[in-house]
Amino acid sequence: MRKAWLWGLLWMLLVSELRAAAELSEAERYDMAEGETLDVNCHFDYVKYTYSKKAWQRLIDGGKPVTLAVIEKPSGKPIQVQVGRITLEESPEHSLLHVQMTNLQVEDSGLYRCVVYDPPIDPKTLFFPVHLVVTKGSLCSALSSPWPVDS
Repeated sequence: MRKAWLWGLLWMLLVSELRAAAELSEAERYDMAEGETLDVNCHFDYVKYTYSKKAWQRLIDGGKPVTLAVIEKPSGKPIQVQVGRITLEESPEHSLLHVQMTNLQVEDSGLYRCVVYDPPIDPKTLFFPVHLVVTKGSLCSALSSPWPVDS
């Protein structure tokens, strides 16, 4: 009995890891430096989703979504919502949800996605997941060293 339970647990962990790996392989990768700004455009079907709630989520621990910013009351008109360093701007006439994350930090590295709420279905992903990788410094700061370089 205990052996079966352990095999079941191992199977669940394997499936969870495979799901996370699949999400990463399908993700759009963004390599950024600290302090930079991430801009992502998520297109949506105008007819289906103009009046639907839209959100920016971070996927944690192999896919558990955490909603970071949401446009709660879509009006069919352009609308902008800011939550901390994240700005969502919906432009229905262009069928577009623009996401901006400013002053990126290394801790922001992770998997993100734009979603639309279409009850009774759970949120539907609008765009490939975004695999954000934020590194300290930048190539420019490395090239502008305060020490002289021998010619």
